[in-house]
Amino acid sequence: MSGHDSKYFSTTKKGEIPELKEELNSQYKDKRKDAVKKTIAAMTVGKDVSSLFTDVLNCMQTENLELKKLVYLYLINYAKSQPDLAILAVNTFVKDTQDPNPLIRALAVRTMGCIRVDKITEYLCDPLQRCLKDDDPYVRKNSSYMCC
Repeated sequence: MSGHDSKYFSTTKKGEIPELKEELNSQYKDKRKDAVKKTIAAMTVGKDVSSLFTDVLNCMQTENLELKKLVYLYLINYAKSQPDLAILAVNTFVKDTQDPNPLIRALAVRTMGCIRVDKITEYLCDPLQRCLKDDDPYVRKNSSYMCC
């Protein structure tokens, strides 16, 4: 974490959740990224930000690797408490396992494997088999962890 990211851990203000919800749905990429960082920071210090699940999920379709990692981290933490909404992430996960960037492919298959929701696990088999045969060793390594 860079020194600039410490600002995300400042004390919670009243009305923070509605403010985060608005920022997560902003048309501006930087504002959405900051909102996801604030959401992760709140989650890290034990605040319940599960009400933002669909708003964070909407930030999942991005080319920005940092934002994608943050969204995936959020999903790992809250998918179990929101299994019916977590299923909405499957198409993006499957698409990301076919991304040209091996980091995104590895991240997608690893995250799918970390989400312990039956509805998602059943969709993991095909992308996992494909990623186990991937040309990139990093993707294969991360895929093999999901077999253990």
